[in-house]
Formats: sequence, structure tokens, C-alpha cells
Amino acid sequence: MAKTSREIVERFLRGLNDHDMATVRELAHPDFEDFYPQSGELTRGAKNLEAIMTNYPGGLEGLGQDRIIGGEDRFVRSPLFTIIRVEGHDDVFTGIQRARYPNGSVWFVIAVVELRDRLVYRSQSFFAPAFDPPAWRAPWVEIRPRPGE
Repeated sequence: MAKTSREIVERFLRGLNDHDMATVRELAHPDFEDFYPQSGELTRGAKNLEAIMTNYPGGLEGLGQDRIIGGEDRFVRSPLFTIIRVEGHDDVFTGIQRARYPNGSVWFVIAVVELRDRLVYRSQSFFAPAFDPPAWRAPWVEIRPRPGE
């Protein structure tokens, strides 16, 4: 059983990663909402989130194991997304993940998670594709490994 707010968020994200919908339902507030600002979509309730995950065309592929940073370090193996970082305090946390989509593209997924009554009440999920750096910026930047690479 999750004891701290961070453990609740980590367990919720692991539940999503593992397609463990029993855990997601257990940790989702009755008024749970997940908002995708880039498309304007609002998902209300864990049942609708489960339906989206269950019906995702082509599925999603895990990308291995990475470190979670923020507070004490923890390691997570994830078959759906790869959790890179979870940080925050009180009842607001940010989780950063990577996902490989059916077309082979790698995307970063950032979720801002808010707790209420020790349950996941609201999240906003942002999706951003990985991309190669443009050559024109080369004189002014250094290339570092992307998180999780």
C-alpha cells in the first residue's frame, strides 16, 4: 500500500505502464480527469482511461528500465512506457516518460499529476516526439544523450 504522495503517484504510473487497471482504478479519485492540452481532449473517469488504453491501435512498446529522480532514487521496469523521472511534493507531481509508438517513433510523455484525498484526482498529459537536432544550431549547442538513451 502506498504511504506517501510520491508513492501513490509512482504506483499509479506503474499501473498505467503495466496495464494494471485494477491499480489504476484503486488509485484514481472518483472525479478523476486526464487532460491532453495539445488536442483539447478531456478524459473523465478511470473507466474511460481504461477504454482508451485497451483500444489503443497497434499497442505501445516498452523501452527498458530507467532511473526515477526526485527524493530518493528508485528503479522501475515498465512494459508500456519507460518512467524517466518523477518529482514534486505535497499533492502535485510531474512524471516524465518515454514511449515507442507502433510506427517506431519515440515520444516523451510528461504528466502533471494532482492528488486529492490521497488519490490521483487530475492529470495533464503532454506528448512530444523525439527529434534530431537541426544542423543550423550546431555552432551554439552541445549534443547530450536524451533521457533514457
